[in-house]
Amino acid sequence: MARDEALLACRSMPTLRFYRWATPTLSLGYFQPASDLPLDHVRARGCDVVRRSTGGKAILHEAELTYSLCAPEVDALSGGPAAAMTAIHQALGEALARQVGAEVPLRRESALHSDKQGSAWCFEDSSPLDLTLGARKLLGSAARRKDGWILFHGSLVLEKPVENPGIAALGFEPDRNALSAALGAALGYDFAEGSWSETELTQANEIAAAKYGSDAFTYRR
Repeated sequence: MARDEALLACRSMPTLRFYRWATPTLSLGYFQPASDLPLDHVRARGCDVVRRSTGGKAILHEAELTYSLCAPEVDALSGGPAAAMTAIHQALGEALARQVGAEVPLRRESALHSDKQGSAWCFEDSSPLDLTLGARKLLGSAARRKDGWILFHGSLVLEKPVENPGIAALGFEPDRNALSAALGAALGYDFAEGSWSETELTQANEIAAAKYGSDAFTYRR
């Protein structure tokens, strides 16, 4: 989380990341009260807890693939977060549909079987721009903006967590190169493997020490 926030702080180049979590982790949305979630339960089964720099509701990162995208708000990412999210999700949905062999559409105005009124979990509270599979939520994203750049965090469910048994799941590890290529084509970038700069790493370490290591930040109500 600190490294993703450092990308937005440094704004050095458009960056796309895909990553898994070494330990099952519950991430809270930036504005979400920690008291909304069964934290004792998830900690009891070995999960860590972190607060994201982006908004939205809680996600259990276990059998799940996270992406982060940090880039200028230009071209396909211009017009505000909703327009940018539409471009990102449509590209990912088309790429995932080719891999899964079924439609992975935006929810739009349809109702989902996975929705639960008042739920504090992201995947039980869908929006029209979320990606779906079998009328259940499969992928959602949230954004944060700074000085003409935007950071997106997104979550793709691979296997259903015990906390959210009614949501969709891809069922396999996706081809990340295909997802990267699809996003690059949609956004006008040719993403390639890169390394962290010393400035980005220093910024990430400072952010981690100031925020992500603080219980007052993580568990605020």
